[in-house]
Amino acid sequence: MPQDTLISHRYFGWTPDTSYETVGLSLEEGQRLIGANTLAGFEPVVYTQTPAGEQLRTRDGQLLTVVALHSSAFRRGESVVRGVIEIEQV
Repeated sequence: MPQDTLISHRYFGWTPDTSYETVGLSLEEGQRLIGANTLAGFEPVVYTQTPAGEQLRTRDGQLLTVVALHSSAFRRGESVVRGVIEIEQV
């Protein structure tokens, strides 16, 4: 992945007060965040294409990689997305 990227992380907390977004992460910070979440038990799933097989892009046409962080919902035992890391290549 190129060094010239814009990275943001959005965490979906259990309540609106526990949700947050961090923007402007470096590539190294983004990679550490993915690794730390993996060690914490989240399952990272990488998306680079749409369901139609086209490359994901931002609204202004830049290439986009999305890492969804899945965890188990305690009440239902199902996997839910707890966070998203967006990596925009510029």
